[in-house]
Formats: sequence, C-alpha cells, structure tokens
Amino acid sequence: MQSENKLILTLMKYLSNGILEIEVAELGAELRSLRRVASPHEYLWQGDPAYWDRRAPVLFPIVGRVWQNTLHINGREYELGQHGFLRDMAFECTVEEDRHLAFEARSDEASRALWPFDFSVRIDYTLLRNVLTVGWQVTNNSADRMPFQIGAHPGFRYKHYSADDELHGFLSFDVDEQLHSTVIAPGGYADTQTFDVELPSDGLLPLTNHTFDCDTIVDATGRIRRITLHDKDGRPMVTVRHTMPITALWSPCGGKAPFMCIEPWHGCCDPVGFADDVERKPFIEHAEPGQTWATQYEIIVE
Repeated sequence: MQSENKLILTLMKYLSNGILEIEVAELGAELRSLRRVASPHEYLWQGDPAYWDRRAPVLFPIVGRVWQNTLHINGREYELGQHGFLRDMAFECTVEEDRHLAFEARSDEASRALWPFDFSVRIDYTLLRNVLTVGWQVTNNSADRMPFQIGAHPGFRYKHYSADDELHGFLSFDVDEQLHSTVIAPGGYADTQTFDVELPSDGLLPLTNHTFDCDTIVDATGRIRRITLHDKDGRPMVTVRHTMPITALWSPCGGKAPFMCIEPWHGCCDPVGFADDVERKPFIEHAEPGQTWATQYEIIVE
C-alpha cells in the first residue's frame, strides 16, 4: 500500500480565500501548508525528518498505539502500528470549489488485512475569513457495527525559533485550572498514573526545552475546547478550537524542536497491558451499518 502511495506524494491541491491559503496532499488528505496571503510566515510544520517527517496527519482507525501493536477484534488478532493507516492511504479529491476542498478514501484489500471493516472517510477543508475548518465523515459500509478512533495531529512552527533559546512560546487555554494529564509509559501506552500541569496566573504556559520531558501532555477530561499558541512575546499565533474528548500536546526531543503539535482526539493509546477486544478499548467511537459519523475542528490564524 505504501509503495503505491509514493506515486502521489507530489499531487497537491491549493485553496485560498484571499486571507488564508492552504495546500493539501492527496496522500492521506494531509494539510501540508497554512499561510496568511499577506505574510511570509508558514504556520504549519514542514516535515523535517530530523525531528518529525509528517505535518498534519489524520489518525485512523486508532489513535496512539495498541498494546504490542496487536488489535483484538471478534476473537481475531490484527497487527496495527501507531496511529493506524489512513495517513498513508490514497485519497481522491471529490470537491474542488472556491473555498472548499473535499477528499475521500475507501477501504480496500490492504486496509481490510489490518482493519476488517468496509468504510469510507471524507475529509473537508473550508476557508472562511481567518478560519480553516477541518471536517471528518466516517461511513460504515460493513454489515456489522464498526468501532474506530480518529484524531488530528497538526504541527505548528514557532516564530523566531532558536535552538539556543530556552523559551519558544506559550500556550493558553479556555480553562484557568491546571491540566490533568495521563502519564505516557515507555512504548507509547497510557499509564494508570496521572500528573497535573499548573497554569501560571496569567494563563500562559511557557513552552521550553523541558515542557515535553513527559513526552506528551494528554488531557482526557473533556474540559479543553480552545488552545492558542503564542509567540515568545505572548502574541497569539494560531488557535485550535474543538469539541473532542481529548486534547494532546506534543513536541519531540523533549521540547527542543522548532514546532509543537496541538491534537484534538476521539481516542487514545491503549492502557499498559490492554489485551481486550477493541470494543472495550477506552475512548472508542462507533458507526452502525450504513451510518455516517461526523465531527470537525477549527484552526484560527490570529
């Protein structure tokens, strides 16, 4: 499947509304660029493999890692890597309008060997003023109820990044209490332990070379609906607004990378030692036969 997808790596779609402009690859229907028309700054991480070679993949049919890369479905075992396979599937651009793009992918023999369901996924990108809305539609074309997870993983570049600086920017939230994070155990699994991330009195969480020594901040309380990335001077750059149950924050190298990810999720990695059926996996969604499940989130360029 991946060898075939390499053929479409350069197939891109461009969209602009005169304020924002984006580029989306047909491989994975992945957002590849996000800019203001009147500014040279590229807001989206550009995939330097020295840190992380992706930019904004869509995670499906799982989010995170399943225990020992083994998924249990109706008494059978399937080998499935971290974050699933949708990000490496070929999509077809089905809508190309003035301020709207839509892409669709369908299950095939290769996907069914990893995930034994017939499905289609539609991803929409819509520009309205300074807001990019990203919509997901998951349709179950199987005869049985389909469990799944889906999540976003966009990386945002810091402004004026320097490897010599301890401070790279700030985050602010629509909550004024501390964040409650699950501990991510070695291997990328959810531990039973949690920890709190205290927010300063001004509400600005500093992003330093040690913010992500914990690997990932995963707040699964469902309280967070709005996260804003600020530059070093506290000026807002981009905001992610969503209604999903989990907000994950991540930057590689403990936080020393030139970017960080703000990730709304319907799903999470397996708990340590989880070997039960996927139906009992925490934060699982479902689509009944013939049903389309839908959600969306927004990226606001401040």
